[in-house]
Amino acid sequence: MDKITKLFKIADQETKKGNYIKAIEAYKDILRLSKNDMRTQHIAHWGIGDIYLNSKQYNKAKYHLKKAVELDPNESIYHYLLGCTYTYLKEIEKALFHLERATTLDNTNDIYWGQLGWVYGYNRDIEKGIKYLKKSLAINPTNIKSLRDTCMLYAKDYRWSEALVCIEEAMEQDPDDSEIIRIKQDIEFFKSEFERLKGIKNSK
Repeated sequence: MDKITKLFKIADQETKKGNYIKAIEAYKDILRLSKNDMRTQHIAHWGIGDIYLNSKQYNKAKYHLKKAVELDPNESIYHYLLGCTYTYLKEIEKALFHLERATTLDNTNDIYWGQLGWVYGYNRDIEKGIKYLKKSLAINPTNIKSLRDTCMLYAKDYRWSEALVCIEEAMEQDPDDSEIIRIKQDIEFFKSEFERLKGIKNSK
């Protein structure tokens, strides 16, 4: 086993153990030792970027994930993670560009379509966001996050009945999920309040 392979193994092990500083040190050693190996470079940048993204250090994540994309622009996971990073940084146009690129490179990944649908629907166009989320669910009907996000977009658009259908489907798959239970209760409350206020307005 050569030195770079050993360092990748160390980085992977330390990441799994939550020792992110040691993992990043290993990845940086890889970068230093592989300056002429483009493939090794972009994988190492991906590893560092993913750690920073999960640690909510978004600007650092952006730096390394952009490097990964520059070195291999045809790797869908790099675009997806960079799109997620831009979402957290509220750079929505850039987020949408990279999430759309991820779905172009791999249109069978339900997670990519789900993230694109949520970001598009919440920030730009609800109907288009729901369309993308339905693509996610067509690929994987058990994607609870996409079901939940579809529900949230319906609720954002005051389409309470459709929102409740989605959240009830999610509850059938995971009846003990506290977040899904809370969302259902919130939708039922806001639906009731919306209808009550509408009734008061119409009676005047």
